[in-house]
Amino acid sequence: MKKILVSALIAIMVGATLTGCGKANNGSNQSVEQGTGQTSSVSAKEVVEKLSEEELFMMPTMVDDEMAKDIYHLNLEDIVDYGILVPSVTAQQDAIIVVKAKEGKVDSVKASLEEYIQDLLAGHLYPEYLEAAENATIEVNGDLVSLFILNSEIKDNIEAKYNDLIKYLTI
Repeated sequence: MKKILVSALIAIMVGATLTGCGKANNGSNQSVEQGTGQTSSVSAKEVVEKLSEEELFMMPTMVDDEMAKDIYHLNLEDIVDYGILVPSVTAQQDAIIVVKAKEGKVDSVKASLEEYIQDLLAGHLYPEYLEAAENATIEVNGDLVSLFILNSEIKDNIEAKYNDLIKYLTI
């Protein structure tokens, strides 16, 4: 419970800090080889930013490196970039996580996200968020590893938008 409270407070502080920041290109766009042999400059952070335009969560916030390591178990040495969108409200456990793994690190990233799901399932969640965690899906598209923890009302719609978006970005 303390972990959730601390995470929520950190998320609120990060959200408040980033509220005034404009959109900046930090040069994190990298070439990705897709399963079909195509290459593209897909940025995981850009994908999540596009999905965040759907206004899914109350007070959405992006996660920083410390939270990515501590809460989501990501080894930052295994990834090129990432985007994690979560609500700042502690009672809501929804999340959209897209990680671009370094070459040969897809399985490691996937294992990290599976560990995060297990952490959620071991916690005390409201019934609707427990159901969302139980139905969480991890999708691998080339070097992109994505985790969607969303309620059933929006999950299919967001996953379809994600698939359309990465298809568009890899053409």
